[in-house]
Amino acid sequence: MHCSQCGQENPREARFCVKCGAPLDPEELRMVARETGRFSDMPVATAGYGGFWRRVLAAIVDGLLLGIPLAVLQHLFMPAPTGDPEAMARAELTWSLVNILVWWLYAAGMHSSVYQATVGKMVLGMYVVDYQGGRISFARATGRYLAEILSAMLLLIGYLMVAFTRRKQGLHDFIAGTLVVRRAR
Repeated sequence: MHCSQCGQENPREARFCVKCGAPLDPEELRMVARETGRFSDMPVATAGYGGFWRRVLAAIVDGLLLGIPLAVLQHLFMPAPTGDPEAMARAELTWSLVNILVWWLYAAGMHSSVYQATVGKMVLGMYVVDYQGGRISFARATGRYLAEILSAMLLLIGYLMVAFTRRKQGLHDFIAGTLVVRRAR
């Protein structure tokens, strides 16, 4: 088990880090951190959490990066209005599914990759980790993406939570068990 404070590998049965003495149980670490201020529940090698406005800017970068090419492709390949409402509905549904598929593969693929971030997050010096500071799997990244849909459906309240939670987590981060952190310089 890796220590979230110093990165030391510890025996599986250890309760405290052999190098720095930090509790290895996340709940116990939070309790000790609150009482003593000595330890932090922030993953090792991070400068802080990715805040609301930084994440908004990252989303704008990603939106431009994927949104513009997808809009151009849709314009090029979408059939011209013919008066057949069924054909237009099928075309709209197809493009909606293509958009969802592209965004899912982009978000889940990038968050679970060695980069641990989309291009927007990389530009702003952030990346996505689990509670121990490790890389997330493609399955967890997929769950996070699907939970983002829920965050959006709830009148964006799931996203607004980032501004008001201690570790700057949105609803989708809570559901997926992830953190967005800033890189240490």
